[in-house]
Amino acid sequence: MHLTTAFLTTILLATSTVASPPGSGLNGRDVCDDNNPDVNIFPPFENYEAWAICKGKITKDKFPNLQAPEETGGCVRYYRGIDMAGVVTEVHFYFKDNVRSACDCAIKCLQRNSSCTNWVWKHTFMSDKDSGKRSCTLYSSPNLPTNVTLAYDLANSSGFQFLNSSNNPQGGALAPLTFLDAANTKPDKFGVSGFMVIDQNNLQYC
Repeated sequence: MHLTTAFLTTILLATSTVASPPGSGLNGRDVCDDNNPDVNIFPPFENYEAWAICKGKITKDKFPNLQAPEETGGCVRYYRGIDMAGVVTEVHFYFKDNVRSACDCAIKCLQRNSSCTNWVWKHTFMSDKDSGKRSCTLYSSPNLPTNVTLAYDLANSSGFQFLNSSNNPQGGALAPLTFLDAANTKPDKFGVSGFMVIDQNNLQYC
């Protein structure tokens, strides 16, 4: 009897929703939004596959809460050729650390989800560490826009590990490109940076 009542309640609710005039659901919000191209501006979730990098390396098997439509996973929140990174919790990984691709770098960020929100794979030109190869840097802060400067109160801050004194205050700037040379004259089209976040339902996005 309980199952029948619940079933009937569901049918009645569905019927009343369909029969309701436009603007009456959820206090007038979210009514027919699926069919409104000015509201539903998003591509089909299935198109994730066309944009995702690191498929088969960043998988739902390794990261069960990863929000990707297929088991092969991958990340779509990235900037090719751009160093979209901040200055807080600056952690470096190199070829000698067995971090040898952009996918390895993104994985490092995903594994450190309580401190990392963005990663960058680029040449850092630290000859004593990167051996002339691209390396990985993790951050917990993004690049600031040009008119914004932030000063960090270290005495009342917690949770981040590294902030070079030369980066405090952090001045905003145009997001730098990734480069093949230390003089920053030859853009590196295979440098890349990206974002990672976990929402309040513990679902992971990259």
